[in-house]
Amino acid sequence: MKNLEVALCDSDEDYILKFASYLMDQTLGSIHVFTSPESFFSDEGCYDIAILSQDFKEVSDFRPKGTVGHKYFLSENQDDISDDNIYKYQAVNYILDNISEFKLKKNLGVSTKKSNTKSKTIGVYSPICHELQLPFSMALGQGYRTSGRVLFLDLEEISIMPDLVGVNCEKNLMDLLYEIDTNTKNLDLSAYVKNFMGFDYIEPFLNPNEISEINMDTWSKLFELLGEAGYDVIVILFGRTINGFCNYMENLDKLYVLGKAGDYFKKTQDAFNKYVERSGLKIELENVVLPMTAGNLSDNAYQIEELLQGNLGTFVKKLINDNRQSAKELYG
Repeated sequence: MKNLEVALCDSDEDYILKFASYLMDQTLGSIHVFTSPESFFSDEGCYDIAILSQDFKEVSDFRPKGTVGHKYFLSENQDDISDDNIYKYQAVNYILDNISEFKLKKNLGVSTKKSNTKSKTIGVYSPICHELQLPFSMALGQGYRTSGRVLFLDLEEISIMPDLVGVNCEKNLMDLLYEIDTNTKNLDLSAYVKNFMGFDYIEPFLNPNEISEINMDTWSKLFELLGEAGYDVIVILFGRTINGFCNYMENLDKLYVLGKAGDYFKKTQDAFNKYVERSGLKIELENVVLPMTAGNLSDNAYQIEELLQGNLGTFVKKLINDNRQSAKELYG
């Protein structure tokens, strides 16, 4: 793949130079920095990508010479984010995760995943429908990023994930399942995949009755497709017991079962554990009682970034690291 020519445009010199330094360290292309709209307007260079703050938007459309292949705009308002509008005030690596050309360049480079290596599949289920089951699963997706490429699949009947990430996609999981079920040739999984804070995801169902309409055969085809998509880790949140739930649980590398403190919630969790035992499922299961709730994490300002980077994210990363350490001690 040819070297990417990248224009970075922002009047905040300190910000854009740090941005450029990060890109250079990642060797993602030839970086050209512009700190005034006038300098970019008069420049005659041609660029594959331009990452521009809003004050460069007008001049980018009327440059007399030079072309720009794909423009991404840095927005200071999270409400304005879309495919080509990226929230400015987040870590640079999160910004890069939204730029398809950089993702393609990385994927065409040297992969740490062997082609014959099975994706590690992590399940999350809460028999009490814990209010943090979605943020917990997203935090797992972010926590497993150190193991490679991660895909998160939200199988809740009614999911608030689009509201949390602030993006509504044209295609969702039901569209993908329809394509799979109708044996559509040349299925392009990338048309369904979006990225948030470093992990990929597919937008969940829109209607609560849709999930019950999916049969075992279609679910099996989906999981087979995802297993061949080159992900190192796949995190699946089971919002309900989908058709074939027992079969899919046994194929998981690990299942986190979320509960709450208190006798009532403990009885429900115990009942689920007994169900797993009665079913004869051979599965690595870990019961997790979260020492937090949605309300006391966000101080009435429910920002998913704060949840994933705050106490919840720290708790989940410690959970993952403790499990890795236990595995090392067990196997030497």
